[in-house]
Amino acid sequence: MIRIGINGFGRIGRTVARIIEERRQDMVLAAINDVAEDADNLTYLYNFDSTYGRARTQAGIVAEGKSKAITLGNNRVAVHCCRDIAAVPWQESGVDVVIDASGVGANVLAARRLVETGVAGKVIITHSPKAGIDRYIVMGLNHDDYDAATDHVVSSSICDVNAISHVIAELDRSFGIESGFVTTLHPWLSYQNLVDAPLPSQSNPGHFWKDYSLGRASIGALIPKDTTAVTALAPILPDVVGRLVGFSYRVPTNVVSSADLSLRLSREVGEDELCAALEGLCERSPCVRTNRQSLVSVDYVGEDASAIIDMQWVKAIGDMVKVVLWYDNEWGYSSRVADLAAHVVARGKGGI
Repeated sequence: MIRIGINGFGRIGRTVARIIEERRQDMVLAAINDVAEDADNLTYLYNFDSTYGRARTQAGIVAEGKSKAITLGNNRVAVHCCRDIAAVPWQESGVDVVIDASGVGANVLAARRLVETGVAGKVIITHSPKAGIDRYIVMGLNHDDYDAATDHVVSSSICDVNAISHVIAELDRSFGIESGFVTTLHPWLSYQNLVDAPLPSQSNPGHFWKDYSLGRASIGALIPKDTTAVTALAPILPDVVGRLVGFSYRVPTNVVSSADLSLRLSREVGEDELCAALEGLCERSPCVRTNRQSLVSVDYVGEDASAIIDMQWVKAIGDMVKVVLWYDNEWGYSSRVADLAAHVVARGKGGI
């Protein structure tokens, strides 16, 4: 059993925890660290989720001296409250992999100390920092590049990259991409405001946006903004990223993103040929699926695929193509984080 520690018990941290509990055949949650001091509150948030409903296995809470632990069935999960990931006694819980889901940049550098001191063998970062990472991995695309001997602090990139990279790589391989626009529609995040307010009023840790529009009320408007969806592609698809431009809307929904890929290819392509290439991708990859029904965003809640290609919106005019993707930016992404944890441990033990 792979023993997992989670640093940061927010949206991604709790979703990863639920996924770990559902796949108890190969991994188990061993420890949690969060800046929130109330372990009872963390347990409550695990058990009752406004997006995914009640947890299948309800967590309990037990006192252990001056501290508390969460129980999941017969499993005991240590709970810590430290602001520094390197200060958490992960080794007391026998953790194999620490998943840093805090989003705090300083924890990327601190994660290196965990590896160097032997506190944790591997650390997975659930965003795409510019420095401090040994390898950026998108499961189903470049996971075979992982080297257990040298890759200790690994980024699982971001939800948008996990979704769009598979299709972009396939289209570039099959037809060549000359240029294009990537437009994402991403649900609100916790650092946004409920009512109009100055930009600095957004909570931290979190944002680095400068545009005043992101300080506007998140619940009643589409907010145009810059996005890291394309720049975060650079470590994954370095030969393609320079041909793409990214744009995003922050949308007033709580989960499920969409991406519109409008690309100019190296040659003209018909819709049948384009669809055949995309269907071939889905046949080869367990991370990408197709859909031909008339669905809306809420129909994809809880989908564990990195991306679902909406085949009814695949279009081609000459050398221009449009592909629309859907992805649960929490559950689908967190599923790949769990897969990556299993992958790095298997590689470390000599697995394929």
